[in-house]
Amino acid sequence: MAPEDVDFLCGNWVWDPALRELSNYPRKGKKHANEPEAVERLKPIRSVTWHRWSQAPIQTSTGQMMPPNLSRVVIAYEEGGDLTINEYDRPCAEKLARTIAEAYALPVIEEGAPGGRRGGNLPSRDQMGRLANRSGRIEVVIDEVGGDITVTKSKRLFGKSRRNFRTSEIRRLELGYEVKGPVEIFTVYAAVGPEEEKLALASYQGFEGWADPGEWREFTQDLARSLGVEAIA
Repeated sequence: MAPEDVDFLCGNWVWDPALRELSNYPRKGKKHANEPEAVERLKPIRSVTWHRWSQAPIQTSTGQMMPPNLSRVVIAYEEGGDLTINEYDRPCAEKLARTIAEAYALPVIEEGAPGGRRGGNLPSRDQMGRLANRSGRIEVVIDEVGGDITVTKSKRLFGKSRRNFRTSEIRRLELGYEVKGPVEIFTVYAAVGPEEEKLALASYQGFEGWADPGEWREFTQDLARSLGVEAIA
């Protein structure tokens, strides 16, 4: 007989904490199958890793479209070998990872794309050493040598407005991170002036899980040291 609904941890997964056994019961119509499609009795494990990443939608060999937002749980056994679970329902993947990790008193390691993070996404400076960042109709240019920050905003019809700040007005730098759909965004903000207005000095957008967060933290800290301010990264 198929398990009752209350037996399911999430999705199609049933977890037996006494046996430390994970079973997958595929759906057949509105109900789950009577027999599991796969059963794994877990051996002693050394780590549980939860991968989250996004990519352009692709078509599988069966003609189905893979979703852009992907998720995977990798359970590494102490004696070698891995159990890999592809679960695209992210709340379910997280629940699987945390439930199994807790059974072995282990933390959940959170990672991006399984192929590894990729560096080389930092902004480049122009010939005068300035950083320029454009977001929508606003462009922010910071000239560390000259000690100036120029904020230019394009008006809706025509023309531009311009404001200037001194780099000495920067209170601190902050590294922001957000995910919008399949896209992740790293932004280095400067909190400027008494009101701590946030100006975006540098940013990157790309598919979630591929950029290297450590690279952006180091970039933010190096820029903050150069400006003589604190970095929150």
